[in-house]
Amino acid sequence: MRFFAFQMVSFSTLLIPYCFAFASHDCTSSATSTTTTSTNIEHQPSSSSTLGVSTKEETGQEQKSPLWLLDVEQMKRKVLSGKVYQQENFLNENEIRVLLQDVDGLIQENKMIPSGLSNTNKGKEQNFGRSDRTTCPVPWWIDSLSGRRLSFEPRYQKEGSLLLDHEKDSFKEVLNSLSQKIQKVRQEVALHLNRPTMSDASLAHECYYSRSTQGALLKRHMDERHEETKGPRGWMLPSRRSISWLIYLSDFDIQGGELRSFVQVGYTWDPDGIGIEISSNRGNLQVGWLDVREEEDGSSSSLAVVLPVYLDSWYRPPASSKSEIDVEPFCILYTIQGGKQVFLTKPWINTMVMESFADFIKGQAASTLAEGSGLFTSSFHAKHFKLLEDRELWEKDRIPSGSTIEDIHPKRGSLVMFDSVVVPHEVLVVKGGVRTALAGWFHEQTQPIPQEMF
Repeated sequence: MRFFAFQMVSFSTLLIPYCFAFASHDCTSSATSTTTTSTNIEHQPSSSSTLGVSTKEETGQEQKSPLWLLDVEQMKRKVLSGKVYQQENFLNENEIRVLLQDVDGLIQENKMIPSGLSNTNKGKEQNFGRSDRTTCPVPWWIDSLSGRRLSFEPRYQKEGSLLLDHEKDSFKEVLNSLSQKIQKVRQEVALHLNRPTMSDASLAHECYYSRSTQGALLKRHMDERHEETKGPRGWMLPSRRSISWLIYLSDFDIQGGELRSFVQVGYTWDPDGIGIEISSNRGNLQVGWLDVREEEDGSSSSLAVVLPVYLDSWYRPPASSKSEIDVEPFCILYTIQGGKQVFLTKPWINTMVMESFADFIKGQAASTLAEGSGLFTSSFHAKHFKLLEDRELWEKDRIPSGSTIEDIHPKRGSLVMFDSVVVPHEVLVVKGGVRTALAGWFHEQTQPIPQEMF
């Protein structure tokens, strides 16, 4: 039972390292990232309330921060609306060349391994091939998180000979500057998106190189999902993916390889909204959307047309006796409407469910609509609830309900980022050139198990 399995979670998290999630790659070398503490990469508030936005000094001259290129307000607006943020010219050509030299060294050492989307049922026999990208965890990432100066020797050889000493020094200087730049971005994103645990360098933040040649693609997927949908293991990991990011190092003439996202048309972040937020609410991760373009009586809604739906895995229904209080916690779906919590379903015990979360919820919605016997509290909720991750639709190559397609070209030097929980996405086939990226995930702490569970 889930309730008893989680009695040992606080101890288990000390024993189970969170490894980089790459298929066909040995993750053990990254285990130290869960225990590394930050030294000199602590949050330092920027002199401006935004990151890299033009400011005016007393002289009246408009200036830009020398360190930052991000437009924080635009980043917030995009990410918190469930869309993809892109910032062009995040890296200059010298920085791009250094990173590509690092990738070339890894290729020479045969460390760039084919890696597509893993099927856990196949174990290590994933059968990745030419249609898959190659990836490798970034070898300097743990040092970067720790704030240590990168001291390793460049592996890249120039025209068959080792780099000259001054070339090595230049390589390391640029790489150290890049390392600090990425960690400062993590700190600022944590601040401006109000995700404070993301600033903790000891979490298992991930970073890898990705390289896709002609014919490679990546099928539609989610980067993160609710802990409860992963089974007990989901609650035993100390952190989860929060922000997905890529920095493109692609060829100038890259063709294809667009990042295609499926975003909800009816939802836009409102900075003055009360309790309506994508991704999570009070630690409960989002699992779907509720279309409220019309009220239950058929009239037009005055509220946002699409609302995030969250899964609370620790719900305790009102109890009439002590014995009822001691039972395993329930799951329940809810949204925030008019500033108040609105339950879409009755509570259920998830350990009694023998099918996937998606199949279970879709079955309950169908039962509610057909017979009125499902878990949904009304036929309106059953009809208008849409899953974030609906693989049945995906396999038919259908666009998720209420969403639209947005494509991002993998432009050399640009940075993209989006919320890991709410954005279904895929990478279109590379038609020409090489699509290379430095990519990763900034993590947040996993939702703490309520104290009353221990």
